[in-house]
This record gives sequence, structure tokens and C-alpha cells, in this order.
Amino acid sequence: MRNTLFALGIGAALVLSACGGGSGPAGGNPPPPPPPPPPTAPPAGANVVFDIVDNAFVDPGGRRNTNASVTIAAGQTVGWTHNGSATHTVTFTSVPQGSAGAVDSGNLVRGETHTVTLNTPGTYVFRCDFHPGTMRDVTIVVT
Repeated sequence: MRNTLFALGIGAALVLSACGGGSGPAGGNPPPPPPPPPPTAPPAGANVVFDIVDNAFVDPGGRRNTNASVTIAAGQTVGWTHNGSATHTVTFTSVPQGSAGAVDSGNLVRGETHTVTLNTPGTYVFRCDFHPGTMRDVTIVVT
């Protein structure tokens, strides 16, 4: 009888030890998420580059969205590098009179870039069509 109780106790201990305490998906913490992919290279030939991240256009000084602004000389090229995960656009909502007109990048996803050369002095304003409430009123002043 004693041997039977001892065997039952050992068996129960083995069953209980197999039921938890592991670090796999069945019990414990999930594995950490993979690291984010490296940033996309800036567009070739751009004199100044905006970074597009989730819900923000970021200028070279680190200012975001309505606070973001750059000043360039006429004939220089502005670029946008998409390093976020959501789809965005670069859509000009205001351009100086006499300029070539509105610019629209179309849909941009992570890893894509867009450039435009601005020749007419004045203030250009752009936004993201998918996020017009937050990603808006970003300015480029061309001298």
C-alpha cells in the first residue's frame, strides 16, 4: 500500500509539473515582438526630407505635423520617406499662384519615397488624405 501511495504521489507531481511554469505559448509570457525594420533610405537628390511615421510628418528638426515646416530655395527638391506602417499620402492643399499646381504622391506605404522639385517662390501646404485631422497644414516655404 505504501508503495502504491508513493507511486501515485510521484505520478501526480509529474503531471502537475508538466502543466505550467513554462515560457511557451501554453503558459507564461509570449515571446517578445520582432524588432522594427530599419528606416528607409532618404530619396536620392532631395535637399530636405520629411519623415513619414505613423500619424505624423516629421521635418528635419523633429517638429511634427502642423508645427513641421522647412524653407528651401526655388529649384530645390523636397523628399518624403515613409517609415511608418499605415498608408499615407502627400497631398498639397495650397500652392502659390503661378506654380505648376497641386502635387499628390498617391498612396505611399512603408519603404516608399516621393520627391518634388519646387520652382515657384511662396508657401506650399500639404497633408495626408487618410489622416486630415492630424497630418495637416505642414508648410514648405520656397524663397
